[in-house]
Amino acid sequence: MPLSYSPSSYDDHFCLKPPALLWLAAIYLSRAIVLIFAADVAWVARAGTDVVTMLRGAASVYALIPSMIAAPVLFALISRAPSSRQLVRSIWAHGRGILIVAAILDCAASVAASGIVGGDSADLSAGFLVASAFDVYFLVYILATRRVRDVFADFPSPEPADSRRR
Repeated sequence: MPLSYSPSSYDDHFCLKPPALLWLAAIYLSRAIVLIFAADVAWVARAGTDVVTMLRGAASVYALIPSMIAAPVLFALISRAPSSRQLVRSIWAHGRGILIVAAILDCAASVAASGIVGGDSADLSAGFLVASAFDVYFLVYILATRRVRDVFADFPSPEPADSRRR
C-alpha cells in the first residue's frame, strides 16, 4: 500500500492503524455480545447486582444477530498481528462487508423494534430510534470513508516460519 497517510498512521508492522471510529463502530455493532461478556465479568468481579442487571438489560435481543455477525470483525481487529491465523486474515479481508451487513441488519431490527413499522405512534421507542441513527451513521462511515477501505485492505505480513519456532 502506498504511503498516502502520515507516518504516525502506521503501526510497527507498517500497516495502516484502524481509526478510533472504526473501533467504536465494531464495538457498537457487536454490543449485545460485548455487553453479555461485560455483565459476566462484572458478576465474577462481584460488582453490585444493579450493575450486572443494567449491563444485561442494555443488550437488546434485536441486536443479538447483528452482533453475532459483527463480533468476528471485532475479534480480528483485536487479533490483528503478523502471527494471526488464516481465519483472522480471512475475516479481516471481508471485514468491511461484514460490518456493512451487520449495520444494515441492526438498523432494520432497531426500526422494527421501535414501533414505527405496523405500530402505533404513541408506542414509539426513542431508544430504538437513536440506535438506528447510530447504525445509519456507522453504515455511512464504513461505506464512504477511504481510510476504512484502506485499513481493511491492509494486514500485517505473516511471520516467517523460522521466526515462529524460536
